[in-house]
Amino acid sequence: MALRHIERILCYLEGELKARHAGLGEALVNVSRKAPKPYDKWLKELAKAIDYVYISNENSLEYKDFYTIWCKSLTILCENTQLSFQDITNLYDVGKALGYLDIESQQMNLALERERLHGTILELDKDLNSRMKNAVVMCFLGGLLTVIALV
Repeated sequence: MALRHIERILCYLEGELKARHAGLGEALVNVSRKAPKPYDKWLKELAKAIDYVYISNENSLEYKDFYTIWCKSLTILCENTQLSFQDITNLYDVGKALGYLDIESQQMNLALERERLHGTILELDKDLNSRMKNAVVMCFLGGLLTVIALV
């Protein structure tokens, strides 16, 4: 379920960049309004960190690239969600697609990452069906052995 939330967030983010031509910080805030908890907080914190970088860059205090901020935010997201370590490592590539390139390239890369994420979700769904079948068979056999043992 957590990957489906991330897929939906990427879809919203792509729409914000495409239709509204919003800046990345503004797009993250707008998407956070549609995202469920704890993803909304994650997106707001990410937008705040981006705004801080822009402000500090103007004052020449400190500069961190977007990818560094993205990676740090993913460690926080990992602690607050049910995403596995493998899911989080797959999301690192999304950060590479954002923040550096022009709007069209960001949109294209987001679409590619969203398709890859959707493929991962489909694989997990197939695996879930086979595990459910195994669980049903094991329960049936366990019940059958219990009946035999009681007789």
